[in-house]
Amino acid sequence: MFYLIAGAVLLLLAYWIWGMRKMARMNSNPDQLILANLLVRAGNGEDNELLEFIGQQRWTSLRMKDNIAHALSLAEKLFPADEYGRARTYANMRQDRLSCCRAPQGNPPIEQLSNSVEQRESKPALPTPDSMASPQHIGSSNRPAKVHPPILELQETTTERQGFHANQFVVYPAHGVGQILAIEEQEIAGAKLELFVINFMKDKMTLRVPTAKVANVGMRKLSDTATIQRAYHALTQPPHVEKVMWSERAQEYEAKINSGDIVAIAEVMRDLYRQAGEEQSYSERQLYDAALDRLSREVAAVQHITDEEAVKECESLVIASAIGRRSK
Repeated sequence: MFYLIAGAVLLLLAYWIWGMRKMARMNSNPDQLILANLLVRAGNGEDNELLEFIGQQRWTSLRMKDNIAHALSLAEKLFPADEYGRARTYANMRQDRLSCCRAPQGNPPIEQLSNSVEQRESKPALPTPDSMASPQHIGSSNRPAKVHPPILELQETTTERQGFHANQFVVYPAHGVGQILAIEEQEIAGAKLELFVINFMKDKMTLRVPTAKVANVGMRKLSDTATIQRAYHALTQPPHVEKVMWSERAQEYEAKINSGDIVAIAEVMRDLYRQAGEEQSYSERQLYDAALDRLSREVAAVQHITDEEAVKECESLVIASAIGRRSK
């Protein structure tokens, strides 16, 4: 019997010690004191700071409910009955909203860590436990001034990169003459990348080329008048046909067409030209048409004439040269 009574006394003593320690932690926890004050403010219609405060914590749902219960107990002791009643009503009605505002478990994302200093500077300071425990703060109806978010300045988009600018006509070796519509910035795989947006109207195609890669792909400006004259001169020269297999010649011609060198393209057109009645294979005709298209489109862009006029001008030089050689 003695042992039963002693055990019961020890159990009650342990429970009493546990309750006293819990009460001490509750009274000494600054978060609960802040939470009590913010709950009273929320009951008066100002819940922005409360939602912000809860969003900064890393509480589980159970711990958050426990902290709110302790904060309400503190509010009952520190604030007038009407303010405590409004705070309790708010907490009971907005439990779901408060649960949604709490921060997720685990480590915060890298973006949150990198921007934490800027966020703290832009947010209003939360009340401290000392200021809330003072008699002047308790029951005070003073409201903090609203802090407006900083205005972000938009960076001016540049219209020139690597010597090229918007609305300029350029030569892209694999596609010929195109026009730069814009220089835009995109985020790809977390990295910002500047791109030339090039439109090839005849092909009905738009190409995006990184500004840092224009030298590697061979993109260039339109040829000047002297280079056009060199191409014209190449058209008037006798054809140069190597005695090799056609497959090797075709690869060489295709490489010249895609090189972006207007003089080399003129040489392909000259070598593959056939007068009426002369035999020309399908692949030869395809390469000839491709060379003529690349050359005439650049001539048209440089001399500000139509594509049809440029085609006639280029072919007239080849035809006149071939007729002159035959008449000799």
